Amino acid sequence: MALAIVEEYYSVKDYENWEGDWELINGRPYAMAPAPFNKHQWIAGKLAFLLNLKFRKCNKCFVLVEAEYRISEDTILRPDVSVICGKLEKYITKAPLIIFEIISPSTRLRDEITKKELYKINRVPFYVLVYPDEKVVIIDLKEEKEINKVTLNTPCGNITITKEEILEEIM
Repeated sequence: MALAIVEEYYSVKDYENWEGDWELINGRPYAMAPAPFNKHQWIAGKLAFLLNLKFRKCNKCFVLVEAEYRISEDTILRPDVSVICGKLEKYITKAPLIIFEIISPSTRLRDEITKKELYKINRVPFYVLVYPDEKVVIIDLKEEKEINKVTLNTPCGNITITKEEILEEIM
């Protein structure tokens, strides 16, 4: 006799009733670590500081840490750091200008493959992977290539962020 396996599917409505920290990808829940290790939090803070300095004169763009990005009725992600322009809402519903993920061993493949593809499909222009104590990878998702600097076209003008600046801030 064959074993019947049923895959459960969840939506935003289910997600809103859960306790704890979760991400939802194509109806599948992923528990987030109880608390990121201290270096992860430190890097997120340093990235947010660097970005806030760059956007300090722009009151139309916002640097967010672990904000919900509601992509669809069955996909909600929580990028480590992101930048959005426009009205500040309860959660992100439009593609951020740039997303940063701090890579940990338990989420590495999800960040490098699954989230990268989701961000690309949803027209996030730039994705930055930060590997603690190793390297920084900036990806132009439209061109599908690694770059050394990114220029964000914002309502307040162009803002440039380089790999060297990020490394200098976090290493």
